This record gives sequence, structure tokens and C-alpha cells, in this order.
Amino acid sequence: MIDLLKIQGMANHQDFAGVGVAVPDSLQIFRVSKLKEMGANAWRTAHNPPNPALLDATDRLGFLVWDENHLLDDSPPYEADLRSMLLRDRNHPSIIMWSLCNEVLCNGEGTDKARQVGTVLKGIIREYDTRPVTAAMNGGWGSGLSFVVDVQGINYNIGQYDSYHNSHSTQPMIGSETGSTVSDRGVYANDAKAAYVSAYDVNYPSWANTAEQAWPAIHSRAFMSGSFTWTGFDYKGEPTPYAWPNINSHFGVIDIAGFPKDNFYYYQVNFRNLTNQLHLFPHWNWNTGDKVDVWAYSNTASAELFVNGNTQGKKTMPSEGHVAWTVNYAPGSIECRGYASSGTQVVTQTISTTGSPVAIQLSLELGQNGLVADGQDVAMVRVALVDSKGTVVPTAGNLINFSVTGPGKLIGVGSGDPSNHQSDKATFRNAWKGLIRAIVQSEQQPGEIVFEASGTGFPTAKISIPSKANNSPPPLF
Repeated sequence: MIDLLKIQGMANHQDFAGVGVAVPDSLQIFRVSKLKEMGANAWRTAHNPPNPALLDATDRLGFLVWDENHLLDDSPPYEADLRSMLLRDRNHPSIIMWSLCNEVLCNGEGTDKARQVGTVLKGIIREYDTRPVTAAMNGGWGSGLSFVVDVQGINYNIGQYDSYHNSHSTQPMIGSETGSTVSDRGVYANDAKAAYVSAYDVNYPSWANTAEQAWPAIHSRAFMSGSFTWTGFDYKGEPTPYAWPNINSHFGVIDIAGFPKDNFYYYQVNFRNLTNQLHLFPHWNWNTGDKVDVWAYSNTASAELFVNGNTQGKKTMPSEGHVAWTVNYAPGSIECRGYASSGTQVVTQTISTTGSPVAIQLSLELGQNGLVADGQDVAMVRVALVDSKGTVVPTAGNLINFSVTGPGKLIGVGSGDPSNHQSDKATFRNAWKGLIRAIVQSEQQPGEIVFEASGTGFPTAKISIPSKANNSPPPLF
């Protein structure tokens, strides 16, 4: 018997906070690892061939890849681009599909012309490789490129799945672009003036769906091989539903600085299928008397919420959904208890009101084993503003300054704030909901790199990062 694997994918642009599109090779390890932590197993390169280091990372970490050609065009320059991509990438075992194009880049995806050009490009692919050919189509299903591709890609339009399958029952199908919830980390009310959207899974453009609509539509259909959510990470541009002062998107399940939003945990609960998972939100720093919507994602049978020890009721957990309560805020804590079908409590999570930020907490999310002194390797520093108990203060926005001594340099900073106009190349940053990302890169001399963070009212925080001679492959983490 063949075990079937559902593709639990994320589509991604190539940029990242602090570095733009000049992403250091080792940072790709962090990006793939973060999606794998969530339970994703596939990466769609949108909408162009990827950095080769990304494919190295997916090979090493066991991640599947949809490798995407940029434009459906058979003129000599574009044929040459496609051949270059195939020759460069074909020996990467992580690649499972070649994509001809995406949406408008398919140049009339449902037309006879698209069918003709697609046939030429697929022929070029077959000169080099036998893996399936697909395209991310936003219309024209059943015509044009549908006659060319091995796997029918459907962007959004979840209502098309059944009708297309009924008339093309032998053709494999995939949700080539799904979801597109817009949300911001740590924000729990839409704010059009400041251009922020809430982290609850409720906001999405007219063409799209929430995570709770998109994933069950894929998971419940055996004929759908999987999907690629738009997107794993936020990226510069496309600040839907707003415009200026936003400078990056809200589509990511993870913000542009690599910090998870609440939807990260929706996918984690449903992708990883671990026992007794629970994610409770929002934070518990409000004004007395505020009415607060409290959500929980879990794979337990039911969940019960307590506010300062007082029950707010037990609710049945819907499959691939969430439970919610609207409660009055009072300082203290909220606690959610998850129960098995037998009624036994199996998991709990508590969120407490924090104090004011009093310290800067530094940790490494990449580079824990040190860096290679090659002038390229990077460490991903997580900068958190915490209270006297060491808890991240979810409303903190203090300005923090950075410095690096030793054989390393600070190459970028970010916070995930889509309306922050501070330079990504500055040596300072305002925290966003208590967090900042700093990226430190090695130089070509070994030694001890010391990263320091300071701010008004905070003791200086330091973290040491050893940088080792370049005589062995870089560590995975």
C-alpha cells in the first residue's frame, strides 16, 4: 500500500526583514525551519526561480518544493531562462513540480495561445526532467493551460474544486494558492488610520478565504493533493487592504521579521497532528472593563476558559476550527483548559497581565552553535522586552539601540510592523508588540562576536556568538 502525503505548503516571496532580497544563504535555513516548526512540508517559489541556497535548505531539511518559472513566454530569452532554471535546479531532490507560471504571468492562461506556448515550454522541461508540470491558474480551468499541465493548479476559488474534479477525474489537482487571511501580529482590532488588521482569522480580500475556510476545503477532499497558503511570511509590497503608510503585506502566517502570528498556531494544530495542542489568544493587557474576544485553537474535544479563576463556560472544539468567548477584562490572568472526549483535562495554557518592560532579553533562533567565519553566515537574534518576571510585554514599543564588537557586523533589523519606516540598515529599532529582530553576520576572521542591546531605562543586554574557522560545513542551527 502506498502512503499518501497531503501537501501542506506555503507560498513565499524571496525577501526578509533587514536584508530585502539579498538574503544570506544561511538565513534560508531559518525560514524553512520556521515553516517546518509550524507543520508545513512544502514551499512554493513565488513567482520566479528561487535562490539556490533555498533549495539547499529544503534538501537538507526534508521540505518539498514547487519550483516556478517566471513568465509563460516561448521567445528565445524566456526559453533560455527556463533552460537555465532546469539545469541549475534539477538535481535537487526536494523539487516535486515545475510550474510554468502564475496568474497574469501566464499570459491568458485559458486561451489557445497559452496552450501553444505552454506546450513548447513543457517540451523543454521534458528534455531535462520527468517531474510533473503545473501552473498556478486563476481562471480558464478546463481550457488553455489545463490541456498542458500534469497537475491542475487552482488559485483560490474553492468552489471550483468539485466541479473541475467531476469533469476531469483522472487529472491530479492542487490548491496552488489558497487562504490569504490578512493579519498583524499582536493586533486585535482593525485600525484603518494606522493601517493594521487584527490577528483574528476574520479578514480577507474578496477573492480569498480565511485559514479556517481554505484548509478544510483541501483536507476534506482526497482528490486534492494539497495546497500552498498565501503566504508563509509577510513581504515588501502588496499591503492589502491598506496602502501607505504600510510598506509590506499582511498575508503572512509569520511576519516579515520571522515572528509567528496567531494563525501560525491554527496551522500547527491542524498540520502537525500532535496530541493535545492548544493555543490561546490574545494577550491579557487591556483597559479595565474592555470587552475582549478570546479564541483558542486546539485538537482537544472541548475547551473551557477561566478569567481570574472564574469559568466562562466549556465549549465543544469544532474540527479544524476554533472556540471563542467574549469576556470583560480585569487584570490578572486567563486560563484555557483542553479536555479529551472522556472529559479528562489534558492540556492548559495561561496568559497573565504583564508589568512594564524592565529588561531586554536576547536569544538566538539561528546560530546557536556558532557561526562560520566566512563573511556570510548569520545569526538571528530575537530581542524581547520583558517585565520583572521575564514575560514578553505584548504592548511594548520602546526604542532599542544595537552594537556589535568582534569579528561580526549587524546587517539588518526589523520588527514585523508593516507601518514602520525606520531603516532596515539602522543600528536602532522600535519594538513591535515587544519584539525586534536583529541579523548579525560573521566576518572572515574567527573569534567572539558580542551583540549588545540598550535603551532608556533598560540595563544593557549582551549575547556572545562564537565564530569559527571556515574548515567545516556550517551548522544546521
